[in-house]
Amino acid sequence: MCGIAGSYAKPSLSRCDLEKCQELLKRRGPDGFGYFNSNNGCQLIHSRLAIIDINERSKQPFYYDNLIITFNGEIYNYLELKKCLEKDGFNFYTDSDTEVLAACWKKWGVDALNLFDGMWALAVYDKNTRKLFIATDPFGEKPLYYKVGNGLSFASRLDVLSVITGEALEPDLVQLSNYLANGYKSLFKTDRTFIKDVKRLPPGHMITINSDSMSIQRYWRPKLNVEKLVDHRSAVQKVREELINSVKLRLRSDVPLAFCLSGGIDSNALIGAAVKELGVDATGFTIANADGRYDEKELVKLTQEFLGINSIIVRPTERNFLDSLKAMVQDRAAPIATISYYTQNMLYEEMAKHGFKVGISGTGADELFTGYYDHHLLYLAEQFEDNQSKEQAILNWNQYINPVVRNPLLKDPEKYLKDPDFREHVYYRADFYASFLNKDMREEFIENHYCESLLRSRMLNELFHEAVPVIVNEDDNNAMHHSIENRSPYLSRPLLDVALSLPENKLIQNGLAKNYLREAAEGFVHPDILWNRKKIGFNSSLFELLDVSAKETQEFFLDDSPVFDVVSKNNIENYLKGDLSLNSDSKFLFNFMNAKIFMEMFK
Repeated sequence: MCGIAGSYAKPSLSRCDLEKCQELLKRRGPDGFGYFNSNNGCQLIHSRLAIIDINERSKQPFYYDNLIITFNGEIYNYLELKKCLEKDGFNFYTDSDTEVLAACWKKWGVDALNLFDGMWALAVYDKNTRKLFIATDPFGEKPLYYKVGNGLSFASRLDVLSVITGEALEPDLVQLSNYLANGYKSLFKTDRTFIKDVKRLPPGHMITINSDSMSIQRYWRPKLNVEKLVDHRSAVQKVREELINSVKLRLRSDVPLAFCLSGGIDSNALIGAAVKELGVDATGFTIANADGRYDEKELVKLTQEFLGINSIIVRPTERNFLDSLKAMVQDRAAPIATISYYTQNMLYEEMAKHGFKVGISGTGADELFTGYYDHHLLYLAEQFEDNQSKEQAILNWNQYINPVVRNPLLKDPEKYLKDPDFREHVYYRADFYASFLNKDMREEFIENHYCESLLRSRMLNELFHEAVPVIVNEDDNNAMHHSIENRSPYLSRPLLDVALSLPENKLIQNGLAKNYLREAAEGFVHPDILWNRKKIGFNSSLFELLDVSAKETQEFFLDDSPVFDVVSKNNIENYLKGDLSLNSDSKFLFNFMNAKIFMEMFK
């Protein structure tokens, strides 16, 4: 895990600018810094966080015959690929996944990208052809920002991109309007960022550039036309095997690793597989909340006793909330998606204090196996084998799920039978929050059509455009700020292939979402967690961290600010006088605070 940057057809960086890049990338990679200049238009920068083969011999940019590589991430199946290459006569001089990546590229070229099980933002320069390739992994776990203009510039951080281009960052007011009105699920619908004219390379995409041309293409798409695993027992066993294998590959490390642990099935299945199936002596880190809706201490205690693991509880506090929020927004040159990622930053800070350099999280399980309340409604719109099964599914919904759903838009079990195009809940109350804008610049809701199944198509939109891109972006920001590599075992191409082979009308059973995952995790997750119907995960409440009525807070909200060029000050003032107990209102308030801090960066 590292920081990378570079350019093509741009003037060489000065020593002063290189030192600026090194300083800005230091948290992403405190263990080494390297620079390559082809003297004919290509520059590559690397800041190293040493995780696999921490020896100096694996430093980057990495030279391999005619190839120069700078790489951020991990190729988890590098040992398996290495064995294949050795049979073909390749010799290796390091124990790193970087050298394996280079050898794969030498043998297969860009087709090597489809052999990797991992996460990456990488750049490969071919000295013979004078071509530069940059690419992202299929799930977009590692960020790669780029700007086109008098050549190509790219970087893991927005402020580094500013140094390379020599141009100041400017806010993108359309993206800011999306954030304020539509919420975080709108942020990765396009390749926009919060910075004007700067784009983020989408998941599974590659840029190829030489002196004559530049192209952007998608090198990978999920396999949708797969044969369904209709035998239930075989399907569960397949999920179990692939889950354990994905965890096993992501445990490969030459430095200490830990688990992000909530009271839900997602993180418990991972740490349970590591302990019960792979014999790992694991440590879990958990956010504790005073808000009873999000408190998971008792469930985590069950896991601690069941697995015999070390569990560390992190308790958020009000202390220095505004100052901390300002520092986080300024560090990433972007607002924070939700309050949960403010508190997640404390979790990674604590993880670093205990000496861990890798953190494993449960990102992606909701989108692979069903995890959200609207998934139940989409499931009820699937084609059931018989009417009796459908009637039982509706009874299960009414008995188990409907009582805990707070969103009034998600109460009707026939919602998607009546209106298959219903999506109002995705940008919940967007028109109301848009009324705070001086000018409505937000983009309307769009989604990709992946397949005929409403449920599966929605889940894939969440996986690639709405939920997971936001989560992995925040995971990366928070983890890398503390020089920690975040790994997500559910974001595995082989595991996704298995998930896509599961029949949609059996993803939820007996009112239980993630039925296949739950059955697959039997034996290494405590039964009270395994069969718990309540959605659990890392959540936080703004009002637990901030006294909104305090004089200092009120002054912060209403002080003169460039944000009021975008948002009506009168509307905010009136809003603060009203009832803010609705969950979506506290989310909007948090978003406004972020937007205010963000806009004040450009004064």
